[in-house]
Amino acid sequence: MRMFFLFILVFLYPMTISGSLLSESILERSEVQAALRRFTGVEHSFLQRGLKNASLYLPSVQDSVRKKNLPEDLAYLPLVESAYSVQAFSRAGASGLWQFMAPTARFYNLRVDFWVDERRDPFKSTDQALRHLRDLYRYFNSWELALAAYNAGQGAVKSAVRRGNSRDYWELCKKHLLKRETREYVPRFFAAAYIAKHPHEFGFAFDGGRGYPEFETLTLEKPIDLTVFSKRSGIHLDELRFLNPELTRLMTPPDRSYSIRIPLDSVDRALTVYLNLPAEELTGAARYRVRYGETLGAIAERFDTTVTMLKLINNIRNPRKIYAGRTILVPLHGKKQGIIDTRPFVPVKDMDAQEIRYTVQRGDTLWEIARRYGSDIETLIAINGMGFNSILVPGEEIVLWIRTAFRR
Repeated sequence: MRMFFLFILVFLYPMTISGSLLSESILERSEVQAALRRFTGVEHSFLQRGLKNASLYLPSVQDSVRKKNLPEDLAYLPLVESAYSVQAFSRAGASGLWQFMAPTARFYNLRVDFWVDERRDPFKSTDQALRHLRDLYRYFNSWELALAAYNAGQGAVKSAVRRGNSRDYWELCKKHLLKRETREYVPRFFAAAYIAKHPHEFGFAFDGGRGYPEFETLTLEKPIDLTVFSKRSGIHLDELRFLNPELTRLMTPPDRSYSIRIPLDSVDRALTVYLNLPAEELTGAARYRVRYGETLGAIAERFDTTVTMLKLINNIRNPRKIYAGRTILVPLHGKKQGIIDTRPFVPVKDMDAQEIRYTVQRGDTLWEIARRYGSDIETLIAINGMGFNSILVPGEEIVLWIRTAFRR
């Protein structure tokens, strides 16, 4: 009965809109119908959350799609990638609305480092994701194959095309030459895009999007502490973090100028505050290795900061649990510049990471464990006070930070 209902909906809405990837033949496919049933059934809450998140970003994404003269339905791809959450982070390490992996993001000139992760910038990541999709389409001359390659990688799809002697995505799926995730990915995209265009017919709440809050950018020639800036400017810290989700710390990068987004109605006040920041306020940051017997209080006193600030920028919940050899980030005031090495160090635990303990098995190496759990080797050795050449002993425990998806 539900299948009949879905077919009726397909024919109620002719897919003749210029630039759409959706067509009657696509929507009639059993794979797409199965995805429609899942979204209206067990995955209803997932797609509804995605539509709710999309209300902020979809209008600007649609505008970018139009400017690049790409099919309009590509604007709905983040629904299946991230539920339209800039904070989404997969176990494999993909991040942001478009779930870029770090190497691909860097290839498309997105900055991913200790200070900034532009995969979470809704504007920059959208621009580069659409560029990536356009490149894939130009290579395969098929949107189904381009979408499959976006999910599985260009090499995997190219190999499937060669082994299957076909450039028909659906034929490659029938031959099981693409992995199951990719065989389901493209139908899920078509189903999600169709539902997003006709949400009420499927029992979803969606008004097409209210759009992103208005903002202006302020170019900073020196770094600022967001907590200090928030307090002095009267702009709520959560608002600054929302407008600048690519910032991974509570401060802007100290190594270069940076353009920060400011609420439109607060630009004048923000500029005044920035231009008049006293020298004793935060103007940089550095790494510091904790010494035996040191406390956060002693470190804070040494660097003219507070325990609260050290806890915030290092995500330390229990200040009594810092240990000798751990590297932490310390804010530097003007008079403290140059005291210690200011090169950035490896990332510390984010709010969306889960800490687990792993018991070393025979044959384990740090490199293999880091790869298995989607970590980077620098983070792993830093949080465990090890070196690159440390020898693991079977039975010992090491700490791992596993990052999970965070939904707004």
